[in-house]
Order: sequence, then C-alpha cells, then structure tokens
Amino acid sequence: MIEWTRQRFLSMVRWGVCLTVLWGGVPCLASDLCIEAAEEGWGDASVADVKAVLVCAAEPLWKAAGSPQLPIIRVEASGGPIVLHRRDDDGAIRVRLAVEGRHWAQIAYQFAHEMGHILCGFDEDPEPHHWLEETLCEAASLFVLRKMARRWKQDPPYPNWASYAPHLEQYVQKLIERGALPEGETIEGWYKKHRVEVESTPLKRERLLVIAVAWLPLLEKDPRAWRAVRYLNHGVPEPEEPLAGALRRWKSNCPEKDRIQVDRVAQMFGVKIKQDRTAVEDVED
Repeated sequence: MIEWTRQRFLSMVRWGVCLTVLWGGVPCLASDLCIEAAEEGWGDASVADVKAVLVCAAEPLWKAAGSPQLPIIRVEASGGPIVLHRRDDDGAIRVRLAVEGRHWAQIAYQFAHEMGHILCGFDEDPEPHHWLEETLCEAASLFVLRKMARRWKQDPPYPNWASYAPHLEQYVQKLIERGALPEGETIEGWYKKHRVEVESTPLKRERLLVIAVAWLPLLEKDPRAWRAVRYLNHGVPEPEEPLAGALRRWKSNCPEKDRIQVDRVAQMFGVKIKQDRTAVEDVED
C-alpha cells in the first residue's frame, strides 16, 4: 500500500511538473518537445486537462521515434483536423483539431494523427504515394489510443481519470474492428484489389483504416519502426513513381539500422526489396 501511494504521488508530481512547464510555454518531457494548447475553444474542457491529453497522445510516438527535436507545437480546437504547412513567425508548428468538450479519446485520436504527419516530415507538395503517410497517421492514432488505454489504467494524468481507460480501449477497438480485413484475405491481396482507389484518394480514411489496422502489429511489435517513419518523405520522388520506387527511396534514406522496418512494410504489401538495396521490384511483376 505504501509503495502504491508512493508511485501515485510520483505520478502526480511528474504530470504536475509537465503541465506547469507546458503552461509556461517551454518544452515538456524533454528540452526538445513543447506542446501548447489554445486558451479558448475547448468548450467545457479546461485548458489544463486538454494539455494533459495532448501530452499523453504525443509522448508514445515521440519516444518511439527517438525523441527527435521538434519546434513548438501549438494546438487549436477548431479548423481541422489539420497540421498547417505554414509555420508561425517563431517557427512553431500549428495544429488544428475539430473537437469541443471533454472528448479525450477524440482529442487523442485527432492529435496523434497530426503528430504522425509531423514525424513523417510533412510536405506542402505531397508525395505520389501520399496514402502511405496518411495510413501511417491513422496507425499512429490506433497506436497511441492503445498505449493510453493501458497506461491510464495504472498511471493516468489524474487519479480519477483511471476510470476513463476502458472508454479509450472501446474507442480504439471499434476502429480496429471497422478496419478488419474480410475473413481469409491478406493485406497484400486487399491492397492489389483496391490499389487504384487507395492511391487516387489518399484522404479516404475508411480505405486507409484497413491498411492501418494491418500495419499496426508491426508498429507495436517493434516501436523502432517510428524512427524509420521520420525518413518517409526524404529524397526526390520520380515522376509517376511506383510503390516499389517509393519504398526503395524510403529505405535508402533510412539509417542502416532502421532499414529493416521498410523491408517489413514491403513484405506486407508484397513488394520485394533486393539485398543490395539498390533495386526494388514488385513481386507481381
């Protein structure tokens, strides 16, 4: 009992320091991560509570990605969900959500998606296979919500929020069930069947959710996969670049130790990356 009380006290101190630091507009969690929430627009949700949820949604992705240095991230309640390409005068990244009130799961879902774009190195001129980034961002939301559901059972931002953990779990489970593959079908076969629609409408989330659900086990089994995500948009795409070319470019721009993550993605889609790392070809070709 004494140990439990001690852990709870340390948890409250840690979150109290975190939120105090955030409120002051200086980095939280580490010297290179700072999240600020707009002072208005959240309805009956307090700014402090919103900040707590934003931190919970950012932390798992940020840590898995290697705790990269990021500009200040300023979050508004409306006008999105979107991450703006134009930076603030001080270089800060501005994220806009579309939520009002104490809908913690929805806030986490939307913000985790936009954090995914930030980690991918979002670009004003999207890649030919922009659907890959959008799918990863959907997977980021699932990844974060599952992490939050587990953590809040034992270590929520506030003790009384532990009761909200089952709601987070139900929220993400419904999404996973909605994106489940038809019985007996693989994601490789499903993608080949729906390839044209997936590639031509990269913002159609119902389709991307299916791929995100299939991708999620890879991201959860080895969270270092999020380090590779940071190199997804590196390099210059070729005109009408095929998926094979996009994966080859992604892999070649990754650090050596992270290239296996792209190999696993390629295998999921049925794309073979040769051992010399200079040539990639579709299995179906």
